[in-house]
Amino acid sequence: MSRTLTEKVADRLRQNIAAGHWQPGATLPAERRLALELGVSRGSLRSAIAQLQAEGLLEARQGSGTKVRQDLAQAPMDWLSWILGSQELGSVETYDFIAQLVGLRRVVAVHLLQQAVARMQAEDLQHLQSLVADQALLLDDAPAYREADLAIEGFFLELAGNRVVPPLNSSLRRCFESRPELVAAFFGPLELHAEGNQMLLALVAESLDHPEHIELLMRTLNEGLRSFEELGLKRVKACLENS
Repeated sequence: MSRTLTEKVADRLRQNIAAGHWQPGATLPAERRLALELGVSRGSLRSAIAQLQAEGLLEARQGSGTKVRQDLAQAPMDWLSWILGSQELGSVETYDFIAQLVGLRRVVAVHLLQQAVARMQAEDLQHLQSLVADQALLLDDAPAYREADLAIEGFFLELAGNRVVPPLNSSLRRCFESRPELVAAFFGPLELHAEGNQMLLALVAESLDHPEHIELLMRTLNEGLRSFEELGLKRVKACLENS
């Protein structure tokens, strides 16, 4: 679907902020000058600025022009994908950024899995086993394998019945998708990832047989995810160093 001119102008404004060309608290160039620089009408520029104001990236004050918000922590989480996708971000900064996102994703994932497992029935386990088995057939097709991984993720999201995690999870996914080459590096050999899913299946099955062990099983899962992340982040670092 084609994007509107306002959306394209808004993208360029976000890129300037993400790249650090406009620092927090900086005043944007005068409207006429900025419109000329971007090659757009003042009306399109105003619409784009209004969009970024609604997102919490810009603020307008009477008599002082339009400024980048001093506290970008108030911006929506999708803003992180613009920072990560910025060509101005160095390899060390990118690695640190990815590592922090990965750590956050693990916390969210463990919380969600604990909720899902508590509600899981035998037929749910059978469905999960089917999803994992189908994914294992796609080891030679990385894009299809990752699509299958989203289906498994969706299974847990639906089963958990958590209304807060899905939008947060979607924002995290869009952050990672802004650097697909790093996602591929983090995943590593799909065979290893598939082995991890088999471990997850075993833990889930164990929790159904012995619900009194669920806390211990969640700790085991958390440790397994940490180990997977450490290896994945090493591959990300190597990818960044070689790029």
